[in-house]
Amino acid sequence: MVLELFSGTTYPDRCRASSCAVCLPLNARRRTLAITFARPERMIRLSLAADQGDESPGTTALTRIKRIRQALRRKNVDPGEWCFTLEQNPKETGFHVHCLQRGPYLAQSTLQTACVQAKAGWPDIRAIKRQGPWTSQYGLKGFGADGYGLKQFRPNADPMYALRINNGRVEHHSRGFFHINDIGVRVRLAERAAVRELNRDKPIAFINCAPDQVDRIMNDVQLRRTLIGDIDRRSRDSRQRSPLVLRLQRSQNA
Repeated sequence: MVLELFSGTTYPDRCRASSCAVCLPLNARRRTLAITFARPERMIRLSLAADQGDESPGTTALTRIKRIRQALRRKNVDPGEWCFTLEQNPKETGFHVHCLQRGPYLAQSTLQTACVQAKAGWPDIRAIKRQGPWTSQYGLKGFGADGYGLKQFRPNADPMYALRINNGRVEHHSRGFFHINDIGVRVRLAERAAVRELNRDKPIAFINCAPDQVDRIMNDVQLRRTLIGDIDRRSRDSRQRSPLVLRLQRSQNA
């Protein structure tokens, strides 16, 4: 199990695989933190990313979205960075996409023309007026995260179906969507940064241990201090060696 050394809270250890019915909703919630950390600026809904009966709706949706972005670029319009998830229409009339965008403003009429060319139905684009977890949950509701856009991943929905129609992924994103200080990063690094930000004012330190060792560790103050100090030291060393930290330092010194 996993033990938090400051509070003594224990959690069952997990495999962290999205193919696991227990871990999938937790992975989705972790991803929402990273999406919030990226601070998207607009919500986009594409009404027909794939047709009903499509044997591979995820692949079709990816193709149509690629064509939308290509059509925008041909008009010298920067589509910005996108993060999106496919869902089935409530009345089973096809599949729609929830997308979060950050970057330049996109006019509704311009996006609509590109969607028509890509056969992706009609778009609806709106500015995000309220930042926070609700924003990131838009588009991931099928995977167990809370909020509009995430319902298909809730325990009372069908997370595995949501995973299947999204080609085995919780979400899809363009290369530069996840970033730290405007430097693009991989999604796992963005997740870790988002979790650190969430717990910025709350000291935490986790270790794996056997269930019968929890009381011994928590009752031994000196042992706990040693373990916390070791975790802090390894975390600092890891961050100092991080390629991202070096890139940030170089950008600040430039």
